[in-house]
Amino acid sequence: MARIYLDKNAYINNLECIAKKVGDKERVILVLKDNAYGHGATMLAGVAKDIGFKFCAVKNEYEADQLEPFFDKILILSHIPEGNESQRYIYATNCLKALRDIKDGTRVHLAVDTLMHRNGIQMSELDEAFEIIKAKNLVLEGAFTHHRGADELSAEYFVQDQNFKSIKSKILKIASELGFNKLDFHSRASAAFERAFDFDDELVRVGIAQLGYAQFDATLGLKPVLSLWAKKVSSRVLKAGQGVGYGGKFVADSDMNIATYDLGYGDGLLRYNGVGRLCLASNEPLLGRMSMDSFSSKDTGEWVCVFDDARVWAKFFNTIEYEILVKLSPFIKREWR
Repeated sequence: MARIYLDKNAYINNLECIAKKVGDKERVILVLKDNAYGHGATMLAGVAKDIGFKFCAVKNEYEADQLEPFFDKILILSHIPEGNESQRYIYATNCLKALRDIKDGTRVHLAVDTLMHRNGIQMSELDEAFEIIKAKNLVLEGAFTHHRGADELSAEYFVQDQNFKSIKSKILKIASELGFNKLDFHSRASAAFERAFDFDDELVRVGIAQLGYAQFDATLGLKPVLSLWAKKVSSRVLKAGQGVGYGGKFVADSDMNIATYDLGYGDGLLRYNGVGRLCLASNEPLLGRMSMDSFSSKDTGEWVCVFDDARVWAKFFNTIEYEILVKLSPFIKREWR
């Protein structure tokens, strides 16, 4: 069976590097949504807990239930209120309707829109938002925003930073009048965290950075945590002139020893159609089209490392490492090494 191996030392290194830059583990929110970007959320959570991290963010209540044993505080980012919210969690409220629909007395972080125009309360809606918060006795514990282009070297990062400072100032004033005196503010996810050197006493939300993928700052010393391995299903000699796989897209120039390995697009890999040169970690190319449950390559032994840096596959498929990682099937066994 295929395996995903997680490098514990690399993960601990990344967490320590992040905490050192922001100044305190207490100021880090570990984003572990979507099975921790395909890595295995509960596995990472156990290590993070052991070294002192106490706050995480997830996509929904299902993920929060899985991670509750590991963290003191859990923020649910993409919750759609149904009126039965739990006091165990903090819920992001992404619009005025969410504030109206959420259960009275719920713990909330107010999402504010500073430029991305995806989720969040507008500055012009803040007074109305606080009227709802007061009327429903909601427990406001923080406010946050999300940068739309922190991974791009443009002025938008600074525009949003300034917009958030303005909104934060107004939130603090209104919140103080209502008795909310200790709020957690956070605006910087991984790329914005890398670009910042003054965090204004804010928390940071780190997702892909904790997993070893820096967008800008190589000096952070981050190391990829995950490597993907496939096991041999069968082997054979592919004769000169013979093709392998659907459509025979690869044809051997001379006799060669090939093998079939037990990973395919059914396991979450993007489907390679045999065009171009997509390589394994050993730099051996995949041969022909990828199947649902397997691929072919030169026979390199019982096990082959498919990738240990998702950016290689992301570059080939013209996408981002997030997509390569998050698609990995939860049914692939994950192990620390």
